[in-house]
Amino acid sequence: MKNILKALCAFTLVFALAACTEKDNNGQTQNNGNNNGNGGSNYSSLILGTWRVDQMSVDGQDMTPEYMTLSFYENGSGLMDDGDASHHNDFRWAISGNNTTVSTDNHEFLFIIDELDATGCRFHTTYVEFVEGQAVNGDIRFFMTKIPTQLDPGDLGIGTPELRERTDHSMTLTSHVTGSVDQYLWQFPNYTCGLIWCPASNGTPTMNSSSYTADGDNIYYVIDGLNAGTNYNVAAWLKLTPDSEPIISEVRTYTTENGGSNDTNWINFIDALPLSSTSILVTVTAYFDSDPIAVGVVYDNANVTEEPTLSNYIYNALAHLNMETGQYDETIQQLQVNPDGSRTVSALLTSLQAGTSYAIRAFAQFSNGSVIYSTSGAIVTTD
Repeated sequence: MKNILKALCAFTLVFALAACTEKDNNGQTQNNGNNNGNGGSNYSSLILGTWRVDQMSVDGQDMTPEYMTLSFYENGSGLMDDGDASHHNDFRWAISGNNTTVSTDNHEFLFIIDELDATGCRFHTTYVEFVEGQAVNGDIRFFMTKIPTQLDPGDLGIGTPELRERTDHSMTLTSHVTGSVDQYLWQFPNYTCGLIWCPASNGTPTMNSSSYTADGDNIYYVIDGLNAGTNYNVAAWLKLTPDSEPIISEVRTYTTENGGSNDTNWINFIDALPLSSTSILVTVTAYFDSDPIAVGVVYDNANVTEEPTLSNYIYNALAHLNMETGQYDETIQQLQVNPDGSRTVSALLTSLQAGTSYAIRAFAQFSNGSVIYSTSGAIVTTD
């Protein structure tokens, strides 16, 4: 049945039918509608362009397709698009009075225009279904709206992502396309939306950051492979066409779980970014059950070691922080307390050698002499 309709311009019905035009006793095509005074030339001009099928009924039953457009061109050719690139159908058309003839290679059909103006078109046709050898007449009615040449995005946007669940290595996020979706989104059948994210120490995520593309206008996604106890900046995005600039939501910062219970000390190396030929900006996040006497990073020339310890160079953030006043010097660029009780510090390593690779990892030392190191680090080269 679907193939029969695609040959007709692929109007989607759910039962087998054979369509036909009605003819009088002399074999002449009848005009089954009331000519409203518009001549064929005016209708021919008004029909030009691309239309979206908004309503379709068969014998009063709503059978509107999810997505279908019909394009009418000046040379009398046309194209049906139901969103499936492999099933586009060409057709030919002609208008006489308010009768529209649509033909394919194998079929010809008559549609009666009931109303037609610059924005809307209402028309109908008949079909014959053969039941046990008896011909049964039926009625098919359509309403289409004109797709404007300049597409109007209206108030379409994308919602700020919301955190639904988190673990030490993942976050579950949701978002959705906002605005008058039913009114505007249908104009953009190739729209895409999704999420972008990066460690908070990297700043605002961009389309070049880690990303995810959703299937549809609702986003539900689990971001895996994250670091425990780490802040991540996340945003949602919407592109109405493949070539359009993305609409990006407000950025939210969410933190993964700390990877252990609150009576466990841990420290994670987050990021390192060279700022100049002699400085690198490093960021670590840590949770402490008992107060450390030193917390920060250990580092050295990567040619010396790729796993530095306290026997190498040390940056101790506590040495740059006045514990009584909470004030810190210019080497500490950021110091914050996270919702889970962990703390994040970004600090400058200075007086480094230009064009040199440094191995860096986070550490914390406690009064009982124990030292913990981050399970990962980085090798960073100064400018």
